[in-house]
Amino acid sequence: MPANDFATDLPHETGDVLRMPVADIPDAISALVQRREFSDLVSRIHVDLRSPDAALRQSGVRALQKLGFPV
Repeated sequence: MPANDFATDLPHETGDVLRMPVADIPDAISALVQRREFSDLVSRIHVDLRSPDAALRQSGVRALQKLGFPV
């Protein structure tokens, strides 16, 4: 994904992370950090981790793993 597409294609929720190609993750993280939006994304994923819905919790785990967090 070209860097100029990141403004509109950055992940903002769990599903966005899960749909992203793995190869795009490092650049997306860098762009989110530069825009000071990475912690917002991680916070939204944590909401899913605390959900009573098992499917949402599992999606949250997979998203964090895809971002490189040990879970």
